[in-house]
Amino acid sequence: MAIRIKDTTRDYLCSVPLPVHADTYTVISHESVMDYAVAQLVQAGFTIQDESYRCTADGNIAQGIYYLNHQGDDELGMMFAWANSYNKQMRFKCAIGGYVYTSLSSMFASDMSVWGRKHTGSADAETIQTISDQIAQAQFYFSKLVADKAIMKNISITSRRAAELLGVLFAEYEILTTEQISFVKGQMEKRLYYYNATGTLWEFYNHVILALKKSHPRDWMEDQRKLHWFLAMEYDFANCYTLTVSDTVQEEILDSLADN
Repeated sequence: MAIRIKDTTRDYLCSVPLPVHADTYTVISHESVMDYAVAQLVQAGFTIQDESYRCTADGNIAQGIYYLNHQGDDELGMMFAWANSYNKQMRFKCAIGGYVYTSLSSMFASDMSVWGRKHTGSADAETIQTISDQIAQAQFYFSKLVADKAIMKNISITSRRAAELLGVLFAEYEILTTEQISFVKGQMEKRLYYYNATGTLWEFYNHVILALKKSHPRDWMEDQRKLHWFLAMEYDFANCYTLTVSDTVQEEILDSLADN
């Protein structure tokens, strides 16, 4: 039976019992992530306009999003997101990203704005430092997302090409589930939101990130990242990124892209 995913609250995540693991496993608590992220965002001058949380039924895998007051673009807002696990199914991750005002769909660019750390050794201290570093570079990361949006708006794609991309995302990169691919297909036929970019890569991208809102918290950030990397490489707007994180998932993405 699939693990049920639910919307939740900060209070519930704070109440989830911490795991008992071997000495080699460093527990990073949901509460400590939330406390430090909020403190650093406020210290950096951001106001959190809203926040949302999702988790598995037992609370062992969770994600959080903080929607910020940054006014750098007419269509995109800035956000900070994190994902954490108590059961070793994923490593802690955090990111500065963007969200589309009309749909609240999220977007993350590259490993420049996403950091993941195994829960070993000094992972808790490094988590705190990395949250701080991410927030300090927020404008840099957000500006790249705005630039990518402008590029995608200028790329026209046919419905056939959109279907081809959708097939690759599903069958080759396994970013979308069968339910999500059906949802995207429905959006291509009758969209819920208008993105002022009919027939463009930006419109297609929005259909997909809207579907990804329902991804498992364990996979959500990685799915978003893989999507952005795939389209950036496919349409040659990835050359503005400098990879700074050595990560197993990153290597898998780049290897799979190189095979095409």
